[in-house]
Amino acid sequence: MKAFLEWLDEWSLGFPEIDRQHLEMAELLNLIVRSMEQGAPPAYPGKETMPLLMRLLEKTRRHFKFEEAIMREYGYPELADHHRDHVLLLAELQEFIRELEEGHRVISVESLISLKHWLINHVIESDLAFAHYLEGG
Repeated sequence: MKAFLEWLDEWSLGFPEIDRQHLEMAELLNLIVRSMEQGAPPAYPGKETMPLLMRLLEKTRRHFKFEEAIMREYGYPELADHHRDHVLLLAELQEFIRELEEGHRVISVESLISLKHWLINHVIESDLAFAHYLEGG
């Protein structure tokens, strides 16, 4: 079966640890989708899905801190904007999880696609801009 999110080599930034973390987040998203395939979306998350979503939240939180520390170290001039994006993305993910926990939301195909785009867009737009900065371009 084809993965929900297949990682493309061109999304790699050239920072092995950041690239590894991005790949782990993509793999976790694939696990979340597989856990939801038991009861096809739209569905309330099963007992396997919520712990995976919480792992994604925690992994994302740690990843953002790590990424910002590197940006600070290299004097990235867009760090404040990047940090603001991180805060907003984490807030969206936390709100999504909270609504699921409270039973106010179901996981739909649209919400899964939204999570997928959330990750891809952050990597290929914001993070890639940092990689270009480091390359001197």
